[in-house]
Amino acid sequence: MSTIIRCSSLSHYSDCTRRAAAKMFFKEISEEYGFDLTLVNTSAGAAVGTAMHKALEAAIVLRSKGLPYSDEIKKVAETSILETVREGIVWDDTTFDKATGVMQAVRQTHSILDVMPDLQEIAIEGEFTADLGDDFILSGHIDIRGREGELNTIQDFKSGTTARVNIPQYGGYSLLTRTAGYKVDLLREIYAKRVGKTKAQPAPVIKDYEPAMAENFAWAVIKKIKSDMQTFRKTGSPWVWLPNPNSMMCSPHYCPAYGTKFCKCRSLKKGENNG
Repeated sequence: MSTIIRCSSLSHYSDCTRRAAAKMFFKEISEEYGFDLTLVNTSAGAAVGTAMHKALEAAIVLRSKGLPYSDEIKKVAETSILETVREGIVWDDTTFDKATGVMQAVRQTHSILDVMPDLQEIAIEGEFTADLGDDFILSGHIDIRGREGELNTIQDFKSGTTARVNIPQYGGYSLLTRTAGYKVDLLREIYAKRVGKTKAQPAPVIKDYEPAMAENFAWAVIKKIKSDMQTFRKTGSPWVWLPNPNSMMCSPHYCPAYGTKFCKCRSLKKGENNG
């Protein structure tokens, strides 16, 4: 079976390679190598982001046809948040219940639509794959492709309480798109900040990136992931992947390796040992 490397995982790899590996290769590491990784629930931030993406997809289609879309945004956001709640969710201080999550997803969606230009030749939510050799596959789910004037663009939507830098992810998208025979002139991120329900929704932040630089970044990360996984398969040692206990995501809420034999990079509880 081929090993899948997802573009959405590329930006996280440098934060903590061990956490990234535990998430990317969860099944192989736990089932074939016997490490007791833990399934983690979806965070509130990820749930709101997913709902926003689904609502944007529906709204952009309707807007391109000249149809109203406000009611559809709310309906899609509510359905998405409810699905995540049923599967298991980790609430936080910014998004502490279903109603708040829906409200945030809805207003973030509207804020992005307010600044997003009308594109020609729109392709929404496209899935692309490419053979990386050695039975590795690069996979990516691109939010939207379209032409803005003379520029062929890839546009990605992000949300969260803190803006992150996702250049490798977008470089992966560019590699996939060009491998499929499409031209890429510009990579664009539109970020909508997730804020508490009593605060006004800030205007989105738009960042543009040059494809060649992003592709070089992505390819460097892809080669490192491949090499690390191949080494792990030879040694079975989690120390192939350098952990980062200083990461904001070093928590049992976000990391399937936290506190397991795969990664015990934390202080001991009373009466506990590292065995």
